Amino acid sequence: MAGLDDLSRGELADILRRLRQLETASPLQNASIGSSGLRVYGGGVITIENGGLKVTGSAEIIGALIASGTIAFTGTLTQSGPSTFTGDTKLNGPTHINGATDITGATTVTGDMTSTGTFTNNGPTNLNGATKTTGTLSVEGATSLKSDLTVASGKKIILGTASLENQAGAGVLKLGGTTFTAQAGTGTAVQSDGVIHLYGSGIELGTIANAPAGATANLRVDPTTGTLQMCS
Repeated sequence: MAGLDDLSRGELADILRRLRQLETASPLQNASIGSSGLRVYGGGVITIENGGLKVTGSAEIIGALIASGTIAFTGTLTQSGPSTFTGDTKLNGPTHINGATDITGATTVTGDMTSTGTFTNNGPTNLNGATKTTGTLSVEGATSLKSDLTVASGKKIILGTASLENQAGAGVLKLGGTTFTAQAGTGTAVQSDGVIHLYGSGIELGTIANAPAGATANLRVDPTTGTLQMCS
């Protein structure tokens, strides 16, 4: 049996009840947005409080992206176009630069550095620590030596047909086919062919061609008079 519509009862109470439900409802709490999308306009913003934004597809930002706080990327980050970093920047992992790089400003490197290829420096270079060159060193400009130069034992400085060698701590000067040896501590220079011996106190001449039998040609400095004298 169908109910009777009591015309003596008004509909205002029911209308107020339904209006109250609309006012207190949360229609976007479990809402979904379809292909028509969601548009925010007129200066409106979307504020996320105590939650987050999760994008499982792609996000396209046309305009400025302003982020205050930490941005964490996991995965590949591809940047096309100019990038400007202002402030302290740290790269804690391996870094590969495959293109041309310009550095304007002071640069400090702490740790080992390996360069493969041609290294060109157009300005002054200061090497303040120990420097080791294991390859060929070609000096093609003027060079000024302002300190001692030490030649290791068994090594030499070559000047055309002449050379200056370090043989077991004794300096050896070779001029063409003639060798002069400086004997450390004795003040002695000896010519290899035995013709001339230079001492701190005299000059000794070896065998002289066409000299009479028994003749000597030795010279010494008299310690009393300081004159050069012949001696046997």
